[in-house]
Amino acid sequence: MSSRLACAILGATLILAAGDMLPRPRPAHAGPVIRPDGAVEFVRPDGSVAARLLVEIAETPEARAMGLMMRVLSDHTAGMLFLFEKAERQVFWMRNTPTSLDIIFIDAGNRVLNIAARTTPMSDRNYASAGAARYVVEAMAGFAERFGIREGFSLRWKRFQR
Repeated sequence: MSSRLACAILGATLILAAGDMLPRPRPAHAGPVIRPDGAVEFVRPDGSVAARLLVEIAETPEARAMGLMMRVLSDHTAGMLFLFEKAERQVFWMRNTPTSLDIIFIDAGNRVLNIAARTTPMSDRNYASAGAARYVVEAMAGFAERFGIREGFSLRWKRFQR
């Protein structure tokens, strides 16, 4: 092998190796993983559990404002639980949220008030609670339909110990 060819091969190998150390762009569908702060259960009127989610809890004004912006839920096992200091009309939008969600509004008595199903990604359209909501759960679009969650179901939730 000529020294010129050996240098070319070595140079290409170094470039390839250096390329492996460079940060790679994340796929458009990838985003930060949900931080599992707790779990929620949606409970039917007969007391049976319809569905469970691991949730990131958004309880500060900053965390609530960010919500799931720039993130994509990969399946029906994860979501976000928004906690508010008091029950009042809540209004959400999908700005900077790349995929459709189900937004489930829950009153201070832990009852599902209404569901904004299959929201429009990246939109400023308002999705409002049908009354005073103390909690809101965001889940992957189709979650409520898939598990039969309806108005009148209850929410149980717990925070994980840290």
